[in-house]
Order: sequence, then structure tokens, then C-alpha cells
Amino acid sequence: MFQTISTGGIQVQRTKWIISIGMLWVLCSCQKTGTGTYDIASAADAKAFVDAESEKKSYETKIKDVNLELKYISGEQMALRDLGDVSQATQAAFDSIVKGYEGLLFFNLEVSIDGFSEELLHYKPDVMNAGDFDKRVAYYAFDMQKDICIVQADKDTIPCTMYHYERNYGISPKNNFMLGFHASHLKDAVLVYDNKYLTTGPVKFALNEQELFTHPQIKIN
Repeated sequence: MFQTISTGGIQVQRTKWIISIGMLWVLCSCQKTGTGTYDIASAADAKAFVDAESEKKSYETKIKDVNLELKYISGEQMALRDLGDVSQATQAAFDSIVKGYEGLLFFNLEVSIDGFSEELLHYKPDVMNAGDFDKRVAYYAFDMQKDICIVQADKDTIPCTMYHYERNYGISPKNNFMLGFHASHLKDAVLVYDNKYLTTGPVKFALNEQELFTHPQIKIN
């Protein structure tokens, strides 16, 4: 369930905790030992936790025919991916990796267009002079990073300092971008995404500080 806020024609989405019936098996496979505490002893447990957390901290919006979904990726999720074989990992190794992600915020931005099944870099709206293909490739591979930032209530701007466009070569209509920011706190912040090759204008996602900085406790068994 998402709350939509309109500001000057720009839609802002605020997430609420979501657990769908389809994700029930994920939560069941990740045994809770207490509120916000998880035992993880296998790759299946790690995947279940990562997937469940991604679903809970998700922001969505749709402008015209463009669908956008922003998913927060915590340091704990990043650490579990980095560990590889969790069954051979130690609590100390996990905690050390998590500590290395302190002060960083990571998101996955997913973009798709109704009725368009190719990669986003092939999309050229008729109303825009989108340039040639090589320019679009360069934009999505490198330059789009400059059009993404977090703006706080005091107008302080946090640039996107880590960025990766995951090319899918037409296998899926969903286009994924990994975004990273140096931020240890937020105050009434919004993530602003202004794609120069889409007709959405600037898109803003209202971020919830408590959700982004409140993490469950992970126990590696």
C-alpha cells in the first residue's frame, strides 16, 4: 500500500511496510529469534532475508507510461551477498563487512515502460530529440549518475557517488540501476531522479529515515 503525494505535478511515493502472501515462504524460511533478529545459517536463509527486506523497504510510482520502483539495500543485505558461502562464515566476518558499509546508503532503481520490452537505452520518445544510440549508451552507462541526488529539508544535496547500470540485452523489460550515496542521516529527504531521455520530468521519492537506518540484528550460525 503506497501513499502518493503530488507536488507541482511531480508524484512522490512514500512506502509503507509490505508483506505479500507471495513472500510468506521467504519469511518462513528465515527463522526469527526475536523482534528484528534473524538466524542465518545457509545460502537459502541469506537469500530469504535479502528478498524480504527488499520488499519491505520499497518505493513505487508511475508517471505516464513509465514505471519506477526504488528498493533500499541495507549494509546487512550487502554483507550477506559479499560473504558468499554463509555456512562457512563467522559472526566476526559478517560484522566487519557491515561496519565497512556504515555511512553509505544503497538503492536499486528499477525502470520499465508499458508496452516496451527492449532495454531502456533503445527507448526514444517521439516528442524528444534523444540523440543517436551511442549517446544514449554513454548516458545510461555513465552520465545518468549526475542526474540523481538526495535533497534534504535544508536543501543540502547528497550526490550519487556510486552507480552501476545493469544491462540485460533485452532479456527483461525491467532496467536496473544500483545507486550509492554517502549519508549517515537524513532529514525529510527526497531522492530525485531526472532522466534526460524520458518524458517524466524530475521524479521524487520521499525517504523515511527511520526505515532506512533501523536494521534487524543478524546472527550467523
